Amino acid sequence: MSVRAGTMGAVASPTPVFDLAVTHAVCDVIAQTDYPGLTGSELRAGLEHVRILELPTEQQNKRTALRIALHNAQVQRGSGKTLIAFINAAMRPALYVNDEKRWHALREQLDHVLVLYGLRVNDGGQLAYRRDQAHNLSEAAELAGTLHSELRRRGCHDQLLAYCRAELIAKSLFHAISEAAKSVPDRIRSTTGCALDGAELYDEVFGTKQKPPLQRINSLSTPSEESEHKGFKNLLLGIHGHYRNPRAHATRLGASEDIADFYDAFALLSYVHRRLDTAQR
Repeated sequence: MSVRAGTMGAVASPTPVFDLAVTHAVCDVIAQTDYPGLTGSELRAGLEHVRILELPTEQQNKRTALRIALHNAQVQRGSGKTLIAFINAAMRPALYVNDEKRWHALREQLDHVLVLYGLRVNDGGQLAYRRDQAHNLSEAAELAGTLHSELRRRGCHDQLLAYCRAELIAKSLFHAISEAAKSVPDRIRSTTGCALDGAELYDEVFGTKQKPPLQRINSLSTPSEESEHKGFKNLLLGIHGHYRNPRAHATRLGASEDIADFYDAFALLSYVHRRLDTAQR
């Protein structure tokens, strides 16, 4: 489907069948297994609005079944109206009055893929044209304006995204960094059973001159590895003092977070989590 950049308003019909790539991307978001994806019953309810009464499920996951159903219906009907109507039905704000964050999460993820085709989901949950169209993934992340999408593009560790989902949806840099910083000691406590915090936690888990470590990031078999291990522990102490403590004793009112510093903080914390992935007891 060709979309004219610079055109605004709801997508009009008649409209040609959407490229399979568009339908594929939409289904991957709406029918994803995890939150905020729609359940099987919710998908069937949306399909009823476009007169598709059966959703194939045998030997198919939700995403594949939905993609086949929507693409085949468009081809048979010779129109992209089916996909438009399904998105509009699935994204009706009235369906999310008890979980507004879920609607925003779905919209955010849909916009990240739709921006590549000059489309978006508007405030009313309707598929609409947008002023500009992205031509690559970097532009898509920038134009969609989604912290979550940009962090994904940069390879952010899944642990951080899990801890900060609500804050990223709300685009709260202050609270997102605060929650991200908490993810490190929380993960260490959960894997070691140690209930301490801050310097006491890191001394207990990664050791001191008088105490061997409970967890190590390498084999500690050479002076260089010992130095690396000690440096990693000092890095954790620095993160605790620089990112976590100041935000634990302050409010976001009057706080100013630079977007470049925000992404750098998440890159640093992602590195920490990757090293913890391979840490040994």
